[in-house]
Amino acid sequence: MTPGVRNLVLAAVAALVTGAGAVAVLTQPDDPARKITGTNDAAPGLAWSVDAAATYGGAFAEFRDPANGTEYDVGGAGFIEAGDTLITVIGIADSDMSLREPRMYGFDAETGEKRWQAPAAELGGCADSPVDGTLICYTSVAAENPALIGYDIDTGAITRTPSDWMVFAIAAADDRLYVAEGDVESDDVRVHSGTLADPEAHWSRSFAMGTAWESLSPDALDVSHGQGIFALGADLAGFDLVTGEPTWTGELDGCSRTTATSEALVLRVNTDCDGYRVTSTDIRDRTGRTLATTNQPGVHDLVLDEPADDSIPVLMADTAYDRRDGTVRWSSPDLVYTSPDTGEGPNTRGAATAILGDIALLQDYTAHTMSGLDLRTGQRLWRLESDGFATISAWDTNVAVLTDPTGLRAIDPRTGETVWTTPFRAINADSDALTNNGELLARSPGHFVFCAPRTMIALRPLD
Repeated sequence: MTPGVRNLVLAAVAALVTGAGAVAVLTQPDDPARKITGTNDAAPGLAWSVDAAATYGGAFAEFRDPANGTEYDVGGAGFIEAGDTLITVIGIADSDMSLREPRMYGFDAETGEKRWQAPAAELGGCADSPVDGTLICYTSVAAENPALIGYDIDTGAITRTPSDWMVFAIAAADDRLYVAEGDVESDDVRVHSGTLADPEAHWSRSFAMGTAWESLSPDALDVSHGQGIFALGADLAGFDLVTGEPTWTGELDGCSRTTATSEALVLRVNTDCDGYRVTSTDIRDRTGRTLATTNQPGVHDLVLDEPADDSIPVLMADTAYDRRDGTVRWSSPDLVYTSPDTGEGPNTRGAATAILGDIALLQDYTAHTMSGLDLRTGQRLWRLESDGFATISAWDTNVAVLTDPTGLRAIDPRTGETVWTTPFRAINADSDALTNNGELLARSPGHFVFCAPRTMIALRPLD
């Protein structure tokens, strides 16, 4: 590993490491779900609770997201949903910013029962969904015996596929594996599609693009929105997921960035490094054609992006554009707000934080409000005061669930009304057991899994 890579990783880890605390008790309530004290009848009950330290058998152990790997302690708590198995890493954070003796665990999603555990040292990262019943990871570039590592999602059995590739990204979609490897500093990189046993079984493609190791983005390879997006430094490329055929190329100037959205669209935010001001934003389709562009500021950083279908427009600044042909559908001043002047003049920001079906949830951090907007018409549906501390973390098609330091709160996206609240302290009296520094997933309506560093819980309807 180059010194630049190590320095970049260590700096990122320093910003993300969290403190550890006392061991709590492992709890797995019997079926049915237990009502949580103080919650209303609409609130889901506690199906199960798993404590990281008790499961691991050591104080200060914490959950980590397998997708971020285990070579360094980066990324925070999380898990990967693999059918009826939840896969997560547990390890102990060391003072040198590594994760000591990390282990991969599989838990039954319905009961919280531990199904298996397996060694998980020296992983550079994992795909965020399984392929052919296996979670596939790759060893770090510093590993003595580089390989692709497969964990059977039912048993945890490990399969190794030795490889001399220098893998730097891995992804999965529609039961296919995608692997990016090569020397990024020599513009000598490839993307392969295949299986664990034969990672180039479907196709292999070379790309004349690269960057410095220390500038390598964790989102270099994206296959989750209907096309492949490869981004290295200033270079961009789109490719067909089935054939690997390159479909378009592009560039990022200055401090620009991209965001992928359905169906197979890319939003490119062109940003001047001087003052980090947005100069323009455009939308590209799967052929690289520019559908729409604007020089108006106001970038929408979406935590959730789940449009109902391709009739739902894409938001840029204060305008909604048809995601099929780029025509203007409507405009609304609610889509942007002005942040306070920090010395370089006021800044216009995008207010949308989530696209949920045909509703956009907006947060104005200057006016301290949250509102809902009908994405088909641009009409504001509601507006409420907001403290600004809550983050929209999950949507089960009925309610949007927000997390804050005190617990979970579900709202109706069409009205803004609070449907239920669940305080963390009502689940676990230890104030450190559950925090908002974690991952929340809606598995189905009323069914949620929340993983904080020390505790993972499942909620489900009481009836």
